[in-house]
Amino acid sequence: MSQASSGQARSFRVAIPSCRSGLAPGTGVLTTDGELPVEFLEPGDKVVTYDRGAIPLARIVTRIVPRAEVVRVRPSVLDPIGAGRDFLISAHTRLLLRDWRAPALFGKPSALVEFARLADGAHIARLGGEGTLRLFQLHFDDCQHLVQIAGGRYRVVSARMPARARA
Repeated sequence: MSQASSGQARSFRVAIPSCRSGLAPGTGVLTTDGELPVEFLEPGDKVVTYDRGAIPLARIVTRIVPRAEVVRVRPSVLDPIGAGRDFLISAHTRLLLRDWRAPALFGKPSALVEFARLADGAHIARLGGEGTLRLFQLHFDDCQHLVQIAGGRYRVVSARMPARARA
């Protein structure tokens, strides 16, 4: 993706880095205050991560994406009792797999996999139709983290900070 800009003397194009992860409204994120819908999070909230414990959220970015880039996840995907409700997430958000699927599909005890690669049309299914959806990206000051969502049953990778912002 790029953005055009024109000045009086010249015009130029600047590449905008694209991070394609994101959580749809209503997706619960585990915080030190309990599970909160992603749209209610604010910078400074302590988000519970799998890799570093509770860390403060630096910022939240809202993106508008085509419906075709979003998947619906049913709770029975990783939870044997299937508790909880369906949630929507970017098809490009990476999930930490640590069950039978990791060795069966990737030959490793665990793997970070985009939801799109796990889509089966039933338990994880791409949304169809025209239109767009709003997604939220969670950003932290130091780096990406494995954020716990949907009651802590799923661990997904947060958005990547641009290199210049980390310096």
